[in-house]
Amino acid sequence: MWAPLLPPLSATYTRTQPCKNPCQFSQPTPAFPSRPLTPPPPPPPPRKMVEHLFEDIFTVTRLDPDGKKFDRVSRIEARSEQFDMYMQLDVATEVYPMRAGDRFTMVLAPTLNLDGTPDTGFYTQAGRKTLADKFDYVMHGKLYKISEDSSSGQATKVEIYASFGGLLMMLKGDPSSAASFELDQRLFLLIRKV
Repeated sequence: MWAPLLPPLSATYTRTQPCKNPCQFSQPTPAFPSRPLTPPPPPPPPRKMVEHLFEDIFTVTRLDPDGKKFDRVSRIEARSEQFDMYMQLDVATEVYPMRAGDRFTMVLAPTLNLDGTPDTGFYTQAGRKTLADKFDYVMHGKLYKISEDSSSGQATKVEIYASFGGLLMMLKGDPSSAASFELDQRLFLLIRKV
């Protein structure tokens, strides 16, 4: 014999009012324990500011130490004030002229995003503020070599090599300055004259 799987309709549902429509039923309301209202969670902490891998003020000591090789590019030699780093850097001097004696702030950063979010590999000028807004000359490249130089007989120095679309940089100095650098790391080099 066939047995119904569901309880009779009258056991589960109750009529609301004298009904004009015989299909108008409602479920009984379950009793929920009352809970005190809790305030919304606090907003997430603000993202950290962009972290600079290196920042210092440099003074240009010489232009083209091995002679002028290209019309629109000069290789500058410069020495930093705070960390006593030596740098050779190829600069597109037709776009950004440099002379011996010029002082400039140089920053190496992994991203241009002010909130420190990683670089996606694409840059669009979509009207948002970036680290580049604070500088005059910006290059994007890759760190391709980190080596130690102990040939001078003094303390060991570290040499950091990067290429920015063929324009090269060599940064030489104390090994503690290179602690945050990694091989094949993407870099932004930013310069602003002081």
